[in-house]
Amino acid sequence: MKITAFHIILFAILFWSCQSSETEVKVLRVGLSHSNSHSFTLALEEFKKEVETNTQGKIQIKIYPSSQLGNESEMQEMLMIGSLDMALAGLVNNHEPLFSVLELPYLYENREHVKAVNNGPILEDLARSLNKFGIRLIGWYENGFRHLTTSIKPIHQPEDLNGLLIRTTENMAHIQTIKALGGIPTPLSYAELYTALTQGMVDGQENPLQNIWTGKLYETQKYVAMTGHIFNCAYVLISERTWNKLDKEQQNIIRSAIKNSIEWQLAYLEKLEKELQEKIELEGVEFTFPDKSLFKAKTLPVYDYFINLYGEDAENLINKINALKPSENN
Repeated sequence: MKITAFHIILFAILFWSCQSSETEVKVLRVGLSHSNSHSFTLALEEFKKEVETNTQGKIQIKIYPSSQLGNESEMQEMLMIGSLDMALAGLVNNHEPLFSVLELPYLYENREHVKAVNNGPILEDLARSLNKFGIRLIGWYENGFRHLTTSIKPIHQPEDLNGLLIRTTENMAHIQTIKALGGIPTPLSYAELYTALTQGMVDGQENPLQNIWTGKLYETQKYVAMTGHIFNCAYVLISERTWNKLDKEQQNIIRSAIKNSIEWQLAYLEKLEKELQEKIELEGVEFTFPDKSLFKAKTLPVYDYFINLYGEDAENLINKINALKPSENN
């Protein structure tokens, strides 16, 4: 067969297309609302290193902290339509309301109890409910036990919250908890929180110590009450459209890297939390240590609220979580 210029060009195109398919780089954009120094961002950096190493650079991870791509609600919507690849968000209850049950007040005994719930079938079953919305839950990072801060007065007992405007997340469990304690819940995104506190739009807020520190909320608050009323986490979400573009090997690498970054973040945060109280106190913030049993008793109606709202589904979920409480002998 005579080799013509046409054949040479055709061969070159086929060769180039094969080479480009083998060397194609996928860039996955990950958005979150927290700062560069937050443990979420640091954990994602660990995730990034492992993914890029194990895919020989064929998958690149680009991290966008500090709400650069929008607030959590906006990023979740972007995941649904595939305009964002990954995000950290805690508002999945907008799609599956039963996620709110995981953040009922004083639900967990300790972090081991949390791990038993989040690393097992309870979270796996709830996670599957998100797929039909175009979102896949592939992991979780600890946000921590939430505590109250105020700019007006210290909190020693639930009655001290009466009439105070307290910023909450948009999670109904958080809203109902503050309401049960006598405060006036004011849902705002984390990106809006510092400004709201600075301008006096709210009297206080509730967050884990790492958020109080990395968000510099101590600059606007005089008091921290160590109530530990709710434990919550941020979920690692990936767009179904992005997930389905990955081959099985790449999906396994993503899952493994997320799992390893979770373990890294939990160990890092356990060490960090021991230092944070001292750091915040050095900024002139006064700590109180209320009797948690008073707050626990005051928030019991929140359980009734969710059982009345979601019926047996909520009650069964609460019972499953309670069944995983650590034995007193352990």
